Amino acid sequence: MAEGIVSFILDKLSNAVVKEVLLIHGVGEQVEKLSDELSWIKTFLKDADMKQIVNEMEKLWVKKVRDVAYDIEDAIDNALLLNVSETGNPSKEHQTVSSQIFEFAKTLLGKRKRDPALPNLAVEMNKILARIHEINENRVKYGINTLGEGSGERLRLPIRPPVLHQIDDPDVVGFDSDRENVVNQLLDTSNKRRTVISIVGPGGLGKTTLVRKVYNSEDVKRQFDVRIWVVISQEFSLMDILRKIIEQVEGKPLPQNNLEGGEEYLLTKVYKILNGEKYTVEDYLCPNSHDSQPGKKPQPKKYLLVLDDIWKRDIWTKIGEVLPDAKIGSRVIVTTRIQNVVDNAELYKLSYLTEEVSLELLFKKALPNQDLIEGYPDELNEVGKQFVKKCGGLPLALSVLGGLLSKKNPNYISWSNMLQTMNWSIEGRECTEIMETSYDDLPLVLKTCFMYFAAFPEDYEIEARRLFLLWVAEGFIPTEESRTLENTAESFLEDLVQRSLVQVLKRSHDDSITSCRIHDLLRELAIKKAKEDNFLTICSNPDNRESSAKARRVAVHYSGCDELMKHANPNLRSLLCFKKPMPNCSRQRLLKVLSGMQGSSRDLVDFECFHGLHQLRYCELGGNVSSNRRSFESFISSLKFVETLDFFRLNDHGDLPDDIWNVKTLRHVMLNYLKEYTAAPSSSNDLRNLQTLRAVKSRESWNAQLPKLPNLRDLHIKVESSFSWDVMAKLLDTLNHLTHLVLCGCQVPQTIVEMQRFPFYQYLQYLYLRDLSPSPNKLSPEVGMFPIHITELTLQGIQFKEDPLPVLEKLRSLRVLWLWSEQVNRKMSCSDGGFQQLHQLNFLRLPNLEEWEIEAGAMPILKEVKLWDCKKLRVPLGLQYLSNLKELEVDACSELKEHEDEIRNNICKHVPHISWRY
Repeated sequence: MAEGIVSFILDKLSNAVVKEVLLIHGVGEQVEKLSDELSWIKTFLKDADMKQIVNEMEKLWVKKVRDVAYDIEDAIDNALLLNVSETGNPSKEHQTVSSQIFEFAKTLLGKRKRDPALPNLAVEMNKILARIHEINENRVKYGINTLGEGSGERLRLPIRPPVLHQIDDPDVVGFDSDRENVVNQLLDTSNKRRTVISIVGPGGLGKTTLVRKVYNSEDVKRQFDVRIWVVISQEFSLMDILRKIIEQVEGKPLPQNNLEGGEEYLLTKVYKILNGEKYTVEDYLCPNSHDSQPGKKPQPKKYLLVLDDIWKRDIWTKIGEVLPDAKIGSRVIVTTRIQNVVDNAELYKLSYLTEEVSLELLFKKALPNQDLIEGYPDELNEVGKQFVKKCGGLPLALSVLGGLLSKKNPNYISWSNMLQTMNWSIEGRECTEIMETSYDDLPLVLKTCFMYFAAFPEDYEIEARRLFLLWVAEGFIPTEESRTLENTAESFLEDLVQRSLVQVLKRSHDDSITSCRIHDLLRELAIKKAKEDNFLTICSNPDNRESSAKARRVAVHYSGCDELMKHANPNLRSLLCFKKPMPNCSRQRLLKVLSGMQGSSRDLVDFECFHGLHQLRYCELGGNVSSNRRSFESFISSLKFVETLDFFRLNDHGDLPDDIWNVKTLRHVMLNYLKEYTAAPSSSNDLRNLQTLRAVKSRESWNAQLPKLPNLRDLHIKVESSFSWDVMAKLLDTLNHLTHLVLCGCQVPQTIVEMQRFPFYQYLQYLYLRDLSPSPNKLSPEVGMFPIHITELTLQGIQFKEDPLPVLEKLRSLRVLWLWSEQVNRKMSCSDGGFQQLHQLNFLRLPNLEEWEIEAGAMPILKEVKLWDCKKLRVPLGLQYLSNLKELEVDACSELKEHEDEIRNNICKHVPHISWRY
């Protein structure tokens, strides 16, 4: 890890802006010496990355190197901060370096007279050079010439070329009999009582994997009216658990005023809605004011509730009391490591995998791209069996070991060397040893990325895109030719997934990861390594306050954490806050990453708490700007190095100050398009690094000159009614790398819809066209109109002269289609061979649609159909041909209501999950 910090510092010292600032401070010569010394140290640290260090003297030496590297970063950042505070910019392009030196030296001299305690960079650099000299002398003095010699050495085996990602389920085999047994318990028609099944076993045994297989079983989906999955973990919040239950039952986010009712209200609401009754805050506050359903007998829901990873009895005591038993066969599944955590439950003790199944899992993970139907490679079979015995039938150990072996050459020598070099001597630590070995095998940059998972709460669903942007802002991702930093970060995550160190929760329709998580035991490993390297401090309660005082990264997992930031921490670079409210960070002047997305739309954000954070690279905030508009603008204008602004959960932000569009480092700007749009960059802005620009509106100045956005890949823009579509077309003509486009405007013309004219035609994957005020002239759909590689297409308010499906079904890469229009043809049809790759089809608010015909052979792999507010639509002809359909959702389709039984029990009896709302 120390090598990574040194490499980061060397890169920083070579940065042009940093060099200029250091030269202005008069420490150019010291920086040259510093770079030379660090380069020598880096060569010795390479062994530390490749071998396990067990000698205490070596560990101390590496720690000293890490500490001095951090001090160099502090000195540089303080210099940059001082330069920004004096000049207002990291550098003044209109001045020569010599004139900057003279001006800055004069300013600094006057400031030091007023404040003698002001840091002197030259003095600090000389002290650091002396320490580095001492570190190098100690290396020779104590014989630290080759790190990791002796019994602690671990072989660094050749790394195989990357392979395609494998099945994401961490346990891809086994549990067939267990799955059948649990499914039978759920579907037992003789037992009408609400029944609790407790799946018990140690960590890593596959409890969650088993239950997920049961939960997604087609038989189970058919049996229950509603299925609910909630992760509990050790850091649970009863309010969060109840909110998740309610949202999954009702199928929509819980309004903020419902949370204000407190635990008692939410507990009552869970009981009511599962019992088939409506229940609102008004009912709770005024229980006798009215009968919400006069004369109507409630229809209880037959529910399946999964409570994953329960640790404490009291959480079940509270939830269990409000789960109704209508004697219709509802079920609750609990996973836990503790046998007696739930009273009156049917215990199901999960067994370890057999040797045969263990061997199958190991080889599927180790050789993901090989056909193993005819058996395992002869030279690997015997050593594979030895590995299996060491793993003791624990799925997590087998998965991680298989992921580790997938990176090695698949031959006897490689595998047997790995078997011999691992420490199997301590019984009961086999899984830990495998995880440690897999971590040690990671390349340096992946070690850093893996440790970052320690920042997230237990069982937390991590948004992949957010993770990539955090990694980039932290400086973890190296520059690679012809790839963006974000694409490189994505490949790193796929690598960790292949090694079974990270689990994929969701993939998008283009197969990219959208969310992931880390197993509890692997998270414990990440926390341990982060602590050893002083990489990260986790604050899960107020008692952690002291440990965070010198931390460089802090992750806050509890509410009311303002005391943490009460005193300045000159080391702090990153603050990730997973509970509201955000603490006052104004004293943390060197903060680079600020993530606080937990604020609700009603929470007023006090931007004075972020005053002076000039060094921010990543800023993610949620809440409401409202009356704090002036402090918000001041805060935004002070950001001189920011790369990512994520304000998707920030309401009432209005137009961003124009100063932000002068920041050359900007890469991603994401605003709240659900509430409002902000003015886009002006015509004079040159934003060559900008890749994402979401929720902006066109500017009149573009009529004269367009902004420079040569690397833009993701654009969400609203075209104002006074703006010329011809100018919009000229802007689109400059965007060569666009992959995602959301275009909203009034009377969208045919020239814009015909995408083949634009340079990004062959690259665009996601397209959303929304006509806010439909044109009186309907469009003519044509082959070639839409991008050939489009995977997701949404057409809202667009009016076509004829049925658009015969054209759209020829898009050979299309996976998701949304059609939403008040003016659509009364009849649409899908022909044989059409929509060959379509996974999801959604018809929303098509009031004129009466007939939908599906020919045999159309949409052969369609999995999901949503029909919302299509009031005149009759029973679609050919639904029975959709043999791979897994989910049908019908909402507010009055004509179909009379045929619900026919669709459920005859036409779509092969569909596992059908939901119906009126």
